[in-house]
Amino acid sequence: MGYISIDVEASGPLPPDYDLLSIGAVVLERRGGDLVLGEDEGFYVELKPRSGREDPGAMAVHGLDPAKLRAEGSSPEEAARALDAWVRKVSSEDDPPVFVGYCANFDWTYVNELFHHAGIENPFGYKALDIRSLAHGVFEDLAWEELRQDVLLPRLDLAPLSDDDAHHALADARHQAFMLRELLRRRQSRGA
Repeated sequence: MGYISIDVEASGPLPPDYDLLSIGAVVLERRGGDLVLGEDEGFYVELKPRSGREDPGAMAVHGLDPAKLRAEGSSPEEAARALDAWVRKVSSEDDPPVFVGYCANFDWTYVNELFHHAGIENPFGYKALDIRSLAHGVFEDLAWEELRQDVLLPRLDLAPLSDDDAHHALADARHQAFMLRELLRRRQSRGA
């Protein structure tokens, strides 16, 4: 099973009212009984905004420049075609892709709307694996509110991202992949 960790940055909380601005993705695959990052560099794209709506809080988180995106970003249709091609390259019918996100409900919604808008079938279907939910099953002593990265990362023996990398979609996708790997290792070692 090919886990594909995806992170997005957006101009607000809800598509299509707000814009998908960047997508980062990496594949985590089984090799020799372990999960490792795929040999490919991953996928990253920045998109031209469609609606132009911006929530100031969302924009402050990722720091992407809307003017630069309007000038240099890929169209949503180009981004959808590129992501679809990449997902199909790193997965197969025998090894279907599994969408993974730290807040999968947020990221999947934006990615699904991107594919829908472009008239492309979502290669992930309607399913996603949420890292936070998985963590809730692995760390049963933690309440839902405690399943924040500042609590989870030390338990997983992972360092937080640097300020320069935090909220960059590709860096976040890689970091999420490491979180997933460690959660699955702990789950397996428990015999769950």
